[in-house]
Amino acid sequence: MNPQSNSKPGQPVIPRIKGEPRLLGLVGDPGLNRDSGGSVRFGNRVFWTYRDTQLCNSDGSVRMFPIISSTASWSDYSKDGGPDLQPARGDPLKSVVLRQYGKNQEAQSFFHNMPHICEAPAGNKNDGTRIALWPDSPPLVTEEPPDGKIKAYTWVRQAHIGHDLSVKTEHPATILYRTDYHPSTFHSHHDLPKVTAVDEQFWKPGEIAHGSFGNVIRNGIAYLYGREKHITSLARVPVHEIENRNAYEYWVNGSWTKNIPSIAQEGINIPNACAGGQGTYYFNEHWQCYVWIGGDPFPGAEMYITTAPEPQGPWLQPQMFYTGPRGNHLLGAYSVQAHPSLTYGEKRNGIYVTYTKNDEAEKGDVAGYTTPLVYVEFE
Repeated sequence: MNPQSNSKPGQPVIPRIKGEPRLLGLVGDPGLNRDSGGSVRFGNRVFWTYRDTQLCNSDGSVRMFPIISSTASWSDYSKDGGPDLQPARGDPLKSVVLRQYGKNQEAQSFFHNMPHICEAPAGNKNDGTRIALWPDSPPLVTEEPPDGKIKAYTWVRQAHIGHDLSVKTEHPATILYRTDYHPSTFHSHHDLPKVTAVDEQFWKPGEIAHGSFGNVIRNGIAYLYGREKHITSLARVPVHEIENRNAYEYWVNGSWTKNIPSIAQEGINIPNACAGGQGTYYFNEHWQCYVWIGGDPFPGAEMYITTAPEPQGPWLQPQMFYTGPRGNHLLGAYSVQAHPSLTYGEKRNGIYVTYTKNDEAEKGDVAGYTTPLVYVEFE
């Protein structure tokens, strides 16, 4: 890995919004009710992964069961670049402008449950608790050869929770999943890639779940962020060594080390690398710097941005640039995610951002989850 990464980096870019962020409408599959979606480009399409998902009836009402802990979808690009958006019909908060599709299983989640850990598809356990295998970030694409075969990785914490979302196990183990996309083997445009659990405890109980909080690739190196006890930490590894724990390095006390730090260790926090909530790291080609866009601590639809010249910083103090309309159900809004995948083919310096909006049921008794899509352009 590049030994010059320890050199003193420059200063972050101060982002300036051009005009006002625009609420475009919803991203969605009309047959699914689901929360917290991230996206990544897989060849000439966008691949999405979501957390808890329920099925919808033909009248739009939501079925209580099954609850599927993760599902996936595709969406398309327009011929001119960017997402294949359709005009909103009436209220943008009730109109799907980017349609998703894909053939999910009802009996198993996309990031599959293991029977000896928890039951499919929700992750239930016999004692009434649950192992919620929720992807916090979309798959990290590490390989995309000319034949279209794609390899991508996702770190998913074995979140042990009660029915009231209370945490039952602090700092659980983290599963490393590999997603393999071989388009030549697909029988249908709706088929989804194959997922393999590489290691059920890639990060052991009590270790920082690097990669689950966010990740970004630059010059053949994957930078993997973790978030524990209100501290943001960073690991790095060559993209072809993701499955090899011995190849990882960690940012501790201002330099890279092979020694994995503990959660409570001094010198691992990266100040201002997030605003405290879920979000997305990416590299902005226009600014030639790293960017994090996301939310503040759960819940809420306040969107923040911070930038840095290097993955380890220095990061700018996060700035709030937009607040999305909240829903009228218990959680209201949460789970802000940026989507650099959607800007593929666009020349503007902008970004698409989503969040999860939670509303009372309009039909039936089960509350609804939608994914509003916002476009932000920068100067």
